[in-house]
Amino acid sequence: MATLSGRQGRVTVGSGVNEVVVAEMGTWKLNIEASEIDTTSFGSEWGKSDVGMLKFSGSMGGFCDPTDTTGQKVIEDAQISGNLIQDIKFYVSWSDTPGETVYYYAPDTATDATAGMRVTSYGVGQDKGGVATAEISLSGSGPVKRFSAVVV
Repeated sequence: MATLSGRQGRVTVGSGVNEVVVAEMGTWKLNIEASEIDTTSFGSEWGKSDVGMLKFSGSMGGFCDPTDTTGQKVIEDAQISGNLIQDIKFYVSWSDTPGETVYYYAPDTATDATAGMRVTSYGVGQDKGGVATAEISLSGSGPVKRFSAVVV
């Protein structure tokens, strides 16, 4: 069984040569859920169910960096405008070493061109004994998929 070091994770926005790391993030989480539909009929002793709608959501957190105009600011602007972020990637493993495989989750825009994530909450905090933090929550629209790619 392969295990992946947490330090290999990252969140990016943009694509191709415009893909950039969202600076100072230290945690992320992605939830993929299926609603349950009760299909039990009268007289049944045991309940039955079927899978309903699929959906996904996510969050990330770390340190607030007001100078990160290509990462944190892009997410903050998307929250204010209500626009979907279609080119967001949550890397389970990232590398820039040629030949290595990277794994990430992202909205599946190949299946649904309108897929993306909407920022539902963008919180900034400060503590006199610590550093400024940023906590971001996102809601998925359309499908999400796990991808892999070999670094060239």
